[in-house]
Amino acid sequence: MAFSDVYSAPTPPPPPLTKYDVFISFNGKDTRNGFTSHLHYALCRNQIETFIDYRIEKGGEIWEELVQAIRESSVYLIIFSEHYASSKWCLRELAEIIELTNMVEKGHHHIIPVFYRIEPTHVRKQTGSYYSVFAEYDRNLDNRLVRQWRKALFQAANISGFEYNHHHNSSVACVDGGSDALEDDDSMTERTGYLIKRISVLINSQEVRTIGIWGMGGIGKTTIAAAIFQEFSPKYEGSCFLANVREESSRHGLNYIFNRLLSELLQEHVHITTPKIVSSAIIRRLRRKKVFIVLDDVNTSELLENLLGVGQDYLGLGSKVIVTTRDKHVFLSRSVDHIHEVMEMNEENSLKLFSLNAFNRNHPPENGYWDLSKRALAYARGNPLALKVLGSFLHSKTEKEWDNALTRGFLMQIFRRYIGIRNLLDKALISIATNKSIQMHDLIQEMGHKIVCEESFKNPGKRSRVWHPDEVCDILENDKGSATIETIYLDMTQRTEICISSGAFRKMPKLRLLAFASSSIDYGRKRVDYTLSLPTNLELPNNLRYIQWDRCPLKSLSTTSWPNKLVELSMPYSNVEKLWDGPQQHALQRLLYPYILSLPSLEEVFLSGSKRMIECPDFSGAPNLKTIWLNQCESLPHVHPSIFSLPKLDYLAVYGCKKLKSLSSNNCPLSLRSVVAYNCPNLEEFSIPISKNQSNIHVHLRSTALKQLPSSIVHLQDLTNFSFPISDLLMALPEKFTNQIMLSDPNNKEYDSVATLRRILPSPMFHYLKELKFDGCQSLIELPDNISLLSSLLVIRLHNTNIMTFPENIKTLPRLKIVLLCHCERLQYVPALPPSVHHFKAWDCKSLRTVSSSTSELKRQHGTTFIFVNCLKLDEESCNTILEDAIVRMDTRAKTQQLSPRLEENRNEECTVVDDDDGFLSEDNANVGKVCYFLPSRGSKLGGLFHRGSSQNSISIQLPQGSNFFGFIFYLVVPPIQPCNTGGDLDIRFGFECYLETSWGQRTHIANNGNNQRKKGH
Repeated sequence: MAFSDVYSAPTPPPPPLTKYDVFISFNGKDTRNGFTSHLHYALCRNQIETFIDYRIEKGGEIWEELVQAIRESSVYLIIFSEHYASSKWCLRELAEIIELTNMVEKGHHHIIPVFYRIEPTHVRKQTGSYYSVFAEYDRNLDNRLVRQWRKALFQAANISGFEYNHHHNSSVACVDGGSDALEDDDSMTERTGYLIKRISVLINSQEVRTIGIWGMGGIGKTTIAAAIFQEFSPKYEGSCFLANVREESSRHGLNYIFNRLLSELLQEHVHITTPKIVSSAIIRRLRRKKVFIVLDDVNTSELLENLLGVGQDYLGLGSKVIVTTRDKHVFLSRSVDHIHEVMEMNEENSLKLFSLNAFNRNHPPENGYWDLSKRALAYARGNPLALKVLGSFLHSKTEKEWDNALTRGFLMQIFRRYIGIRNLLDKALISIATNKSIQMHDLIQEMGHKIVCEESFKNPGKRSRVWHPDEVCDILENDKGSATIETIYLDMTQRTEICISSGAFRKMPKLRLLAFASSSIDYGRKRVDYTLSLPTNLELPNNLRYIQWDRCPLKSLSTTSWPNKLVELSMPYSNVEKLWDGPQQHALQRLLYPYILSLPSLEEVFLSGSKRMIECPDFSGAPNLKTIWLNQCESLPHVHPSIFSLPKLDYLAVYGCKKLKSLSSNNCPLSLRSVVAYNCPNLEEFSIPISKNQSNIHVHLRSTALKQLPSSIVHLQDLTNFSFPISDLLMALPEKFTNQIMLSDPNNKEYDSVATLRRILPSPMFHYLKELKFDGCQSLIELPDNISLLSSLLVIRLHNTNIMTFPENIKTLPRLKIVLLCHCERLQYVPALPPSVHHFKAWDCKSLRTVSSSTSELKRQHGTTFIFVNCLKLDEESCNTILEDAIVRMDTRAKTQQLSPRLEENRNEECTVVDDDDGFLSEDNANVGKVCYFLPSRGSKLGGLFHRGSSQNSISIQLPQGSNFFGFIFYLVVPPIQPCNTGGDLDIRFGFECYLETSWGQRTHIANNGNNQRKKGH
């Protein structure tokens, strides 16, 4: 993180020497014979060269020796204690350390404060025992010197450190995961162990070192690794933090994880088919780099060796690797230099952490809750996350409720009776992902599994939930179910053969969820095939609400007895040709008495990617059906006419259905809001009688074979979104037909896209158009000059086109606010944009070299975001131009706000609300009113434009007195981002906290945690 103001940067001194790894500053009266002596002994025992006051050579000038030692040290351990401020010697040391760390180049020195039986706020604000000391200093010492000491204490106490409050009544300090709370002096080895491992990473060794961190789930391993990575990775030439390796490798495959590791280390997109075969060129490049790697939650030694190479083959000299795991055996097959076990919390600190969550105090009340809390602690066994979860669950409950929960299955009782999804979200125990799936920490899942297993230790068929593959298959094959079972979940990637008996579900009347899930369907992994044995007539329980069957191998389920309480049916990527049918009937019977399957509760059907489906189901018996996904059913020739008679139908997706020829019906429900039928190359007819009253509807017909505009839509107005091939037919559409249009290549490949656009842009439909998009227009090599006629245009978006340059007169569009360019690989030049543009993104524009300045006509600056991702050929001059534009915009913005206070109040007016569902800015976008740039970090001007830099998560700056100060400009350096994927999100988030303090101690706090960029795919 770095900041810039309007003043010149001081010239930094030469990099400091590193004779000592650690310099300890402490008051001997408080800690010499206890805390500090233990710490010093442990540091020396681990070959960490440490300077402490008794190492001063006899006859030397004490202060000069101390200053020299400070300058020759890499890490400063400041042991703040009750009488630390009473020592002028300590304060002089601290001031010297702070001055040095503020002046030298980033990454050379690190401060680690330790608060020994003292509150950090007392150090930061000079209160408590420090108050009287400084009151005396104010009376008797030079004011400048005292102010210098106060500022040094303030800055040091604001750095993340460690607290030791064994005899203090304040809340326990759970630093880096909660498990490392300091204990008494007799157990210092446990506490200082992590400090030592943290410092060991900083040693300037030319050896490749691997540090292992292991312990139970939820104990704080990931938090510790993340803290180390955040602080020290900027010192290395390359870095990568791979989180959730176990889960990610299971979901995406080893190749995905390995390619992500290489891409982040080399800062470019790398694709390797197998970790066993890596090109010699890549290996040579890696061996020349000093890198910092964190592999979080590795579960097998084989996985570790595949990622790093046997014997750390791929790592350059001085590289460091941190591996976290729950299984110590992962480390046994490799040479691991340090193995750090994260210990559980002791009983005293466990009780404090639990009490904070259960009672909002440091200990339980002196009544029945004390013994109940002890019982809860026995269950959590010193695990910080477990303590937090249990305390949160039991908060505000009566003693009787506690006793019932502790006696009869604990969490399950509380989950069922007291806690809903919203409460769990509020307590940060679960989260909702962008795909609407519920996510939780592994420990919470494990606790839930344990609770369910306690329902019946020996008989899985008598549990409410079954998920273990062997147990599920045994129950289904051998009729071992019971009325207790409510959920069955089977990971199909773990089985190659499944047998279901005819009476498998007869004993499960309460079954509500049945899932045969394949976690790989969304990630392009090789299909996992399996054999399936089913009875002739499969009877499903009528209480079943949700059915998921990924990659179903059956051709038909016509003999299945479907539950009439079914709410959602999900069968993506299946082999199904025909979903359901009625009993055997003669042709006349079918005509006179057609069979209709009754599914009155069904709301969603998800059959995406079922490439062999040739017959669409009859949905007449599902009057509450709202959403139907038939996209990418490549063999489907038509959809059943019953679909357009469904009274509550809201969304129909048939895009990518290559054999679909017609979408026609005499009916159209008024509830219909979206018909998505693009990329259907044989679709020649679209005749759905959409009513004039159905405004705000989405109709997507691009990349189809339609030769005429559908007569059912030419009379409409105010469509939310419309897509169609580039065609002269569009000239027949009326004014205000739609606010947004997306165009694809013409149906006739001989048509000239640019010439056709030039003809249709002056037509009525485009007069009031607000958003113009081009998707997959390979024939589009430029935009016509008359695009300047679109005076109402707010947004231009181009995805996967062959456009090479923008017209120069694009800067004349008076209302243009958003320009999005993704995967336009031939684009070379972006001219000056109009000053109204506040959001620009170029992503995977691999030929883009030149970007012109867009601030020459800037008079008033609104919130702005400019993003350049994977634009690898941007020349240095363009990078500098973009960076200079950013500084100009930020400076103009700050001055405008200073002169016009109402600007901030009205900033939402600057951002037009444009279809937030399609990923564009809206009133609640977090960047409204801010100036944010994202660009490659190359270029020589970066260091010259920013006055201070830091690899730590905080920085202190002294402002010149009497300055006309407007604000800070800060930048962050982040790892490379993967290439454009229109199905995913680009989500860049960062935040800051700013503390402004006057020389007389007045403070102002400004916090911002909302800077983000997100782009949703459609």
